[in-house]
Amino acid sequence: MDINEIQIFKIDLNEEDVEVIDSSTYGDDLVEYLKELFGVVISGSSGRQFLFDRETTEVRAQIKRINNNEDFAEITKIIADRLLSVEFEAQERMSKLGITIQKGILVQAKISEDGQDKFIICKADHNEFLNEVNYQLSRGLPVKKKAFKAFVCNLHSDNSIDGILVYDTNPSDTKYWWKELLELNMVFTDEDNTEKAFDAIDKAVFTKMKKEHPQDYTYLRNSTVKYFRSNDRFEIQDFLDNAIGNYTPYYTNLKIPELKEKIRELPSKLRSPFDNQFNIIKDKVKARFLSKVKLTPEIDLHIKGDFADNTIFATEESDGAKYVKIKSDEGYKYFKNLEQVNNQ
Repeated sequence: MDINEIQIFKIDLNEEDVEVIDSSTYGDDLVEYLKELFGVVISGSSGRQFLFDRETTEVRAQIKRINNNEDFAEITKIIADRLLSVEFEAQERMSKLGITIQKGILVQAKISEDGQDKFIICKADHNEFLNEVNYQLSRGLPVKKKAFKAFVCNLHSDNSIDGILVYDTNPSDTKYWWKELLELNMVFTDEDNTEKAFDAIDKAVFTKMKKEHPQDYTYLRNSTVKYFRSNDRFEIQDFLDNAIGNYTPYYTNLKIPELKEKIRELPSKLRSPFDNQFNIIKDKVKARFLSKVKLTPEIDLHIKGDFADNTIFATEESDGAKYVKIKSDEGYKYFKNLEQVNNQ
């Protein structure tokens, strides 16, 4: 990654001021922090897809000027001033709800990655590591857990742009960032994303393993249903970490790292793409827990939800007969009484 142009501002809502941070004060910690941050933003591993509302919006017009190699400092100052104005108005609305917009720095950069020019706008919230005066490790910007909002797009010589992604580590998207500052429209709504993401994971990955790996299919699909029903926010890495995690499959030929990689690739599939992060709309999750296991032509086992791992066992006798063993006081009483009645 090459950083071709960069400008950093401190946005001060209290003083209603935008301050340019002199590049001579950039410490090694800040440079390393920004490289890591840019790496996350351009990786495409999270974020939502957007399009500009119009070609003539203020930020879009400034990006055209960047593409024409006009004065980067002047252009980025215009965008920083716009952010100050937008945040000031947003803070007036949020104050009624007891919400304070986090203090932070605004970073704008033109970078090159694998021959592709990109423009990044990123607001990194202050927290506890990089000092906001000398940008060394102390109190200031978060390093281990980065809190930020970001925009990135690909720049082309014909002044067109594509690959627009917006990031927000806030549990719910901060609308003033993408709607009021950048004047963007979502490509996929939360409703679209919820339906597409669940269907893709279920049908493109889990259903294909159902025949050869029935137990693993049941567990992983139920875990996915639980994730979508119990979380307000979908982030693909969080899903992989928590819905699948370090799951040990029943069948050793099922490779969990390969399965995770298939899921990780789903958002970019042309057939039914979706965003890597979005707010889950639970009403759109129609799937139910898999609840029926066929035991014999006459008997089905119905499972209502998660159960302890030591509740149901599979056993095989010395003569080769196979049994399902269920730990159940109630079941024991029922069948014991039934046995006694039948023996009378």
